[in-house]
Amino acid sequence: MKTRFLFPHKWRTTGIILFIIGFITFLIDQNFFEIGGWLHGHPLVTGIDMQIIFNDFQYLSVIIGLLLIGFSKEKVEDEQIAQLRLDSLQWAIYINYGIFIICVIFINGGAFLSIAAYSIVGPIIFFIIRFRWKIYQLNRELKLA
Repeated sequence: MKTRFLFPHKWRTTGIILFIIGFITFLIDQNFFEIGGWLHGHPLVTGIDMQIIFNDFQYLSVIIGLLLIGFSKEKVEDEQIAQLRLDSLQWAIYINYGIFIICVIFINGGAFLSIAAYSIVGPIIFFIIRFRWKIYQLNRELKLA
């Protein structure tokens, strides 16, 4: 994987912040109340559905955050890291589509739409988990040697 297509290392922090903000607001919004609802009927926002705008913010912050986390350079980006990155990306695609195929076979109706929506962010989540795990294992091996 060419490192020229990766974001600078310092952008990972921005990605973590965006992901946390989006994820927490998603959890709060799903479990407690409609955050955009308190502006409903206000003269300045008449005709604008604030909940839709707020949901868009949540989705965009989670997706952009995950992209920045997953595709930011490491402090030391060498060939071994590039190979781990490529292997993790391939593994993530296999896992995501394996799960998706199983869901296509066994899940129908409205529940399938939720599964399809989660399959959009699935590859990047699986990639980040696998890549970070492999980096952890590599660092542990280097400390033991």
